[in-house]
Amino acid sequence: MELDAKAIAGYLNGIEWDEKTFLRLFWVKIAHGSRDALAHELRNIGSDDVIVPVVLRETLFLSANAVMADFSRLLDSNRQSFEGLQIECNRKITVIILLKENFNLSQISSPVTLPRWFPVLGGTETYLHISDLMWSAELDLLNCNDAQVGVLASSLYELESTIVERIRQVSVVDHRKARPLIDTLCDGAGSTSDVLDRFEATLRGVPDPRGYRPNSQNKNSLISLLFSTVMKSSPELLSKAATNLCKATSDSSTDILRPTLFAIMLRPSNKVDVTVRNWHSILLAAYQVYQLMNAAAHAGEYPKYPATLIHANSRDLVQFLHAANQYVGILFAEGEIGS
Repeated sequence: MELDAKAIAGYLNGIEWDEKTFLRLFWVKIAHGSRDALAHELRNIGSDDVIVPVVLRETLFLSANAVMADFSRLLDSNRQSFEGLQIECNRKITVIILLKENFNLSQISSPVTLPRWFPVLGGTETYLHISDLMWSAELDLLNCNDAQVGVLASSLYELESTIVERIRQVSVVDHRKARPLIDTLCDGAGSTSDVLDRFEATLRGVPDPRGYRPNSQNKNSLISLLFSTVMKSSPELLSKAATNLCKATSDSSTDILRPTLFAIMLRPSNKVDVTVRNWHSILLAAYQVYQLMNAAAHAGEYPKYPATLIHANSRDLVQFLHAANQYVGILFAEGEIGS
């Protein structure tokens, strides 16, 4: 996750202060770029509270038993950053520790005595709590850039389009391959060609793929019909839908798609072929995107979640959809129709 001073300040503003607390500490991993430059930007950014960035260059906080000594050493090494502060009465200080790698201790809590020169509560004992900023900062589920809803919608549109194209290509050679899928999704819907015509017309009617939002009630959309199937199926029954997709696309690939973490939780217990497993993963990833887009449209109905979790979930989905698009695209490009 790429972070700049503005983003960090925004995350901080979204974290409520504990009652009667005037000092708090967070750590954040800055794997790329200059931590010194970021620290300079943070010192000069406008904020309701005083932000003091500290670039950690020493090996500290390896043991929970040495928290007090390590914290004192950290303050002494950065004393000039604190002594020059103009602190008004009741102003609060947020210390941001900038690391190159993840913190050795995920969370630290310990009583510590602040040095007498410290600008607030100098010489007194306080309770120190150091937290991961990106887990402490909570965001509206999908009212944030990290959710990447537009990217996911566009990737889902591309995936559906390529699948429909591939089914069309296969059905021209042998229309029977697509019938198990079509009969399961929309029984009595007409010929294979007519059904595919409706699928293609629905896709052509989308003005902007980034705003694509299919729903499970649309009988003229392949992906919408698949969503309806996912919602009504157990993991084992989903294997049947995945098998039908394999047949409809004449998939004989030996490549293995890495499923999203969510798909791992709903994997079928019965042993299935690689291709069926791939399509099972595609079904569940598409369904994830569908539910995520629904949540985006009704963000106020959902609780907040850590920024790291939102980013990791979206990144997992984006990477999978990219791989899935390549996977289906290769099937279409090769043009081989197996028996």
